Amino acid sequence: MGYRPRKSPFTHLKARNLSYSENDQTFTLISFNRDTMTLEMHITDGKSEKTLTDFPFAHLPKKIKQELNPL
Repeated sequence: MGYRPRKSPFTHLKARNLSYSENDQTFTLISFNRDTMTLEMHITDGKSEKTLTDFPFAHLPKKIKQELNPL
């Protein structure tokens, strides 16, 4: 059978520069947790910036979901 290393539940997305715009806000993906299917993302809205740690994968646009391909 052989040795298969277990995949990490976290996928770091910062190097892939995945981002999208919606309602005058820019969402940049930072990391993805496969166990809970949540994302950590950085949101920029004009002058304010914040980081969200529990954004659901289901709320992403279809185009970004296809680029991630979690399966």
